[in-house]
This record gives sequence, C-alpha cells and structure tokens, in this order.
Amino acid sequence: MARTIIPVKLHEKIVAEVNDIRIDGMGIVNITPSYPLYIADAIPGEKIVLEVTQVDKFSGYAQVLERLNVSNKRQDSQRQYLIDAGTAPLVNLKYQAQLELKQMQIQRLFDQRGIVSTVDSTVGMNEPSYYRNKTIVPLKWQGGHLTSGFYRRGSHELVPMTDYFVNDANIDKAITTVRDILEKYDISAFDPDTGQGAMRYIMIRRGFYSHELMVVLVSNHETIKFEENIIADICQQLPDLTSLIFNYSPKKEYVLLSPNNRTLWGLSAIHDTLLGYNFVIGPNSFYQVNPQMTEKLYELAAQKANLKTTDVVIDAYSGIGTIGITVANQVKQVLGVEVVPGAVADAQLNIKANKIKNVTYILADAPEQFKRWQDAGLKPDVVFVDPPRRGLTSQLIQATVDMGPDRLVYISCNPVTLARDAAEILEQGYHLNGTILPVDQFPQTSHIESITVFKKNS
Repeated sequence: MARTIIPVKLHEKIVAEVNDIRIDGMGIVNITPSYPLYIADAIPGEKIVLEVTQVDKFSGYAQVLERLNVSNKRQDSQRQYLIDAGTAPLVNLKYQAQLELKQMQIQRLFDQRGIVSTVDSTVGMNEPSYYRNKTIVPLKWQGGHLTSGFYRRGSHELVPMTDYFVNDANIDKAITTVRDILEKYDISAFDPDTGQGAMRYIMIRRGFYSHELMVVLVSNHETIKFEENIIADICQQLPDLTSLIFNYSPKKEYVLLSPNNRTLWGLSAIHDTLLGYNFVIGPNSFYQVNPQMTEKLYELAAQKANLKTTDVVIDAYSGIGTIGITVANQVKQVLGVEVVPGAVADAQLNIKANKIKNVTYILADAPEQFKRWQDAGLKPDVVFVDPPRRGLTSQLIQATVDMGPDRLVYISCNPVTLARDAAEILEQGYHLNGTILPVDQFPQTSHIESITVFKKNS
C-alpha cells in the first residue's frame, strides 16, 4: 500500500496566502490542491506567517503568527476571545464583507452541484450586534471562581466572557448575575474531564418586545443545594424575571436541555410577539433567536411564495407555529405537522391566543403525515419547510413531491444541506422559481438563513 505523504509537519512555520474562508468561518490555506490548512481569523488575500498545530492525512490546522499583508476587509473588533471560542468567527471581518461572503458561499455550493441559479445580495441588519434573544452557556470552576463563557476550540478550557457581543445585552448581565449567585453558594459545576459536578449550563431567554425574562438552570443532578436561597437571590437581583426553571439534564443524555423541567418561580413560559402575533415560549421551544430578522425572513418568504387567498398551505417542521400563524391571514388554510409533542402543544396554545380559525397543528412524523394527507386526497398549493441544519430527508422530499404542491418554499439555516436537497428536488419535477435570498439571522457568525422557492414544472 502506498504511504500517504503529508506535505506539512507539526509546528512547521510557513509563509502563505489565505485562499478562502470555509463554511464554518475558518480561513483556508491550500498547501497543495488537495491539502488545506484551516486557520481561525484569516481573511482571503492576506499573506501570513502560520504555524501548523494539527495534521492528519487529509487536512490540518494552523494558527497565525504574523500578518505580513492585512486585508482591507479586516477590522479590529477588540474581541479576540470570541475568535478563540469560535462563537463569532467573523467578528474581525467588516460587516459588508460578511454579507458578501455568505452570498458567495451559497452561490458556490449551488454552482458545485451544477445548479444554474442566482443568489441575491444578503439582507443584513442595521445593527449587527446584541441581537440574540436566547443563549445557553456552560459553567466551570476555574482559578477558584465559577466561570461562564464558551470552551476554547478543541479544548476543555472555558474562555471567560461577560460581553458575548451577539446576545441582547440584558441577557449578558443576567448570565453574570446568576453565575455569581451560584458561586456565592459554592454550587459545583459539571467538569467534562471528570464527568462530575452539578450545574451544566445557564440558559436565558428574553422577549424582544415583551422584555419578559426566563432563566433556566440546567443541572447534571436532580436537585440543587440551597435552592430556596438561590431562588430568592435571583428574584431579588433580576427584577424583570418572569420564569425561573430547573432543568434536570444528566450528561449521559447528550442533550443540552432535557424535557425534565421544574418551575422554581413564576411562570413556566414567557411570551413575545412576532409580526404582531403573540407566542408562548417555553424552555424547550424552538423560537428563532434573532426576532428582528425573523420578521423580515417570514415576510420575505411569504412574498416569494406568492401566496393567494385560495391557497392551502402545509407547514412542515412547524415548531410552535410561527410560520403558519404569520401567513394564516393571507391564505385559505394552514396545516402544520411537527414531531415534538411540546412544540405542538405550544402551537395549539398560540392558535387560541391569536384567535386564528384556519390553522391546525398535528403531532406526527412529517413524511408519514404527508402520506396520510395524500391518501385522503389533500392537494396543497404551497409547502413550507424550515428544517434543522441536517436538512430534509429523502423520505420527506419524496412525500412532498408525491402530493404535488405548486410551490415548495425552503427556509434553510444550512446552505450545504440546502444545495444537496435542491439537487434532489429539481430531479423530481420542480424548478427554481426566482432567486435564492440570503437573510443574515446570525451576524458575526458563519451561519446564514436563506429562502428558496421551487415551482412544479408545468
């Protein structure tokens, strides 16, 4: 067997030009046409001195030692800790360049699939910072103090943070307040090295319009010491507190939050509005984290769908009902399907709260429910899909095209799986209807939402 020759050595220092940015925000230096090095905080066109920090047969990682030539797209955010943790990998890239990069990355993925398409300019934010209405941060005892932040890339070292830059500033303050209260009572924190300790995360949600505040204490243990004292202190120090929840989520479950919630104080959920509609948001609810851009996203998706008052719409991956409810007044009927029981319960509450009569949400696996609808003779005009990052399954794509909707509106949070799914949809008798529209829900990060409409061939 031929021996694989790796073209770089560990700790080797190399002068090179940055060629590209990967879909996760890491810069790319192509040592050979088939061997890339991935580098944080590296912008195409920059000439750098790098040190190789990790190698394998197919690729490696490096760090920047010196920049010999600095890109005119670079800015100094003075927030290197966000680069170290990987939470905002584009924070040193000027915002207009971020928008252009995200447009280009989607276009390239479609081009690589051989799909003829046009990707519009990315719709950006006026103020691309302090926008998130939810965060969940790990805790760890370091240097004699309970620390909150995010783990350094590829390590168990927590990068301390008080200014997360992408969160609502009130959320950042609440994290610090709750963390300090837990430190006061010497509450243990889960240690990924030992697998021991109580507190795993603090999760905070804050209503953008309502300003209602939810705090969730996520624990590896079923109970928390000094519970009454901690409740009293949090209530006293967070005057906007609406909901205080204890979530038992043992590490062996490999999830951030489990369904095991216990209300310690206040309500079991908070409320906020989206495009004028009221939504119930529990600790486990999927609710878009950038409310300002979500309103734009849904408005633009409805426009691109060319909705009619006679349309029957299916809302797949319907969550707590945000898409279906916000388009209900433009169409004849909305049918939603969701596999998570708590989300369906919330969606049904949201229908009642908004006094909407033409929307129904069903608890079921989407492909199976699509087949039942097809067998019942349902012929939808429009299907909305807003899948998780893994995208659509072939079963759902097949079940959708079998029903033959005139339009399929794909709201994507991952351009890689979008391009993959688009190729399959186009093979099933559909074509791209208009342009692909990126919407920047996640400034300073590598993530991008987009809207793609497929229309049935005539």
